[in-house]
Amino acid sequence: MNKLNKKKQIVKFSKLFSSTGFSPIRSGNISVRHNEKNLKGFLISPSGKRNSDLKVNDIVFVSLEGEIEKNKNPSSEWKFHLDIYKFTKVNAIVHAHSKFSVICSCLYKRIPPFHYMVGITGADEIKVAKYSLFGTEELSKNINLALKNSLSCLISNHGQIATGENLSNAYELAEEVELLCEYYYYCKLKKNPKSINKLEMKKVLNKIIGYKEK
Repeated sequence: MNKLNKKKQIVKFSKLFSSTGFSPIRSGNISVRHNEKNLKGFLISPSGKRNSDLKVNDIVFVSLEGEIEKNKNPSSEWKFHLDIYKFTKVNAIVHAHSKFSVICSCLYKRIPPFHYMVGITGADEIKVAKYSLFGTEELSKNINLALKNSLSCLISNHGQIATGENLSNAYELAEEVELLCEYYYYCKLKKNPKSINKLEMKKVLNKIIGYKEK
């Protein structure tokens, strides 16, 4: 996919944040891996703009060396995007302040395997990265630790991150994680839900890989 189409995708899904209320107003950020001439890097949504107002020209290129496109201001959380791309092979990142992911990130230290679809993240639980100030190196380290062997995590007192081989996959995973957080929150209101044991979750993880149609 060329640069313009990648930018259009970021705008499309950022506007979806707004129109669906998934990540309201100016919250959240989206990026896609991209090479600019000889520079490896990524395209990312800008800082401080309403998702509903985003335009193609607002999207910013940041190299994996941390060089930012001139006269542009990337999301204040570009650092953790950079580190995820450095340390993983994912091609897209969706960070959302979706309602139930925020609630669960404030309440719990992890989302256990209470439902087999937790396996859609590639792991048998959803970890919650430790809190740190947004945009900091410390937060980036915490997030990468929580993402180890997983495609998704929550960020304590903050929201969620979902990654994927493309932006459509990453956004859909973010929606799946939000739904799981909603289920878990309501289960916890009643009592501690049952968890699926490690052996059964291993079976899930083996079976769930590639179950979706491309």
